[in-house]
Order: sequence, then structure tokens, then C-alpha cells
Amino acid sequence: MKTVLIPPLLCSPLAYAPVLDAAWTRGQVTVADTRHDDTIEAMAQRILRENIGDIAVLGTSMGGYVALEIIRQAPGRVTALALVSTSARADTAEQIQARARQSALVEDGQFNALIDAAFPGVVAAGNELDDALLATWRAMTTPVGADAFLRQQQAVVQRADLRSLLPSIDCPTAIIHGAQDRLIPLAAAEEMAAAMPSASFTVLDGAGHLVFHEQPDAARAAINTWLESAS
Repeated sequence: MKTVLIPPLLCSPLAYAPVLDAAWTRGQVTVADTRHDDTIEAMAQRILRENIGDIAVLGTSMGGYVALEIIRQAPGRVTALALVSTSARADTAEQIQARARQSALVEDGQFNALIDAAFPGVVAAGNELDDALLATWRAMTTPVGADAFLRQQQAVVQRADLRSLLPSIDCPTAIIHGAQDRLIPLAAAEEMAAAMPSASFTVLDGAGHLVFHEQPDAARAAINTWLESAS
């Protein structure tokens, strides 16, 4: 089995470090490069072009948007799907405005300031003062760079609402979400689970948006269960 891991917005492959070994034990693993395209559609096309044949797809946050777009473009090629810390909805007007403010900060040369300012929102409230998590966050975001971040922001803002696609997904599917996610609320995962009653649904307590790093053991167990269902 070949598994493609699609990182969140502003994140390097380090986002998947806690679960990489779990995927690797099942076969070939590729971490998608989403730094070069400015639409979700183009990101999905690149992944399909660079990975021949059937693939299991795991997408987190923005990676989840791309994963759903892959399903939309090539449903017959996806053997299993994991949607982590993500939503099938398009951005709200409020979210678009927030992204515009973030992009303006980066365009003003404040990329590192943006990274630090974003950290409290991507972890559970109880983890805001965790220096080790902050160091990991900086390590996984800094290499992405300002230009790629701006392209990703543009892609996310313009993405389509794919809720209508959900009932047609028939491959083994896992939905995994942090109970204390303040960036994409748990309600978004509950909505997807309701539309896909055959999907497994795992809520990780003590985790915000960075489930793999906030609750690595529980997240790894959820990924192992998904991979077993896909084998």
C-alpha cells in the first residue's frame, strides 16, 4: 500500500513525525509538497500526477481539503482516506478576513511574527505555554517560507465547499479531530461524520489542531486502526 501524507497549511513534513513510522510499516510513504500551487485543485492534480496508481490519502487541515479534492478528481484511485483536523466547508467571510490580515503581516516582512502569533490558536488552551510544542511548531513552519505560505493562503480562501461529495465516498475512511480544536471546531468533524456514517470517527481529548504532536500516542493508535481497515 502506498500512503500519501498531505501536510497542513504552513507545515513541513515534520507535522507527521509522530505517525510516520506507523504509515511506513504498511508500505511506501510519500509526504506531498504543497508549496508550489495557489489552488487546492492544482495541489491535488500535482499529487495525482506524481503518485502513480492507487493511493491511501491522509490529509490534515489544509491537507484534508486537498485530500477531498483528490477524491473529487480521481475517486477510483483512492483506496483509503483519513481526514484529520479538517472540514469539508469553504471559508466563512470571517475566516477570509482573518487570512487577509495574516497575509498582510507576512507581506510586510513579519513571517516569523506570524508563526508565533498563530501558535496559541493551533493548540488546546492547556498547551499554550508548552515550550516544547512551541519549538516544534517553529521547526515545522519556518522552512515553508513566506512565499509558499501566501500561495497556500490563496488556495485555501478560494477552495470549493465539498460537503456534497461526502456521501459518495465509499473507501475506508477515518475522521480524527482534537476535542479542543479552536481553529477548526469539532462541529466540522461531526458534520463530516454525519454525512459519512460508515466512516470511523475518533475525538482526541487534550488536543487542539495539532493532534499528532499534542496527543501522539492516541493519534498513532487512530492511524494504525485506519491503516488496518485499509489493508
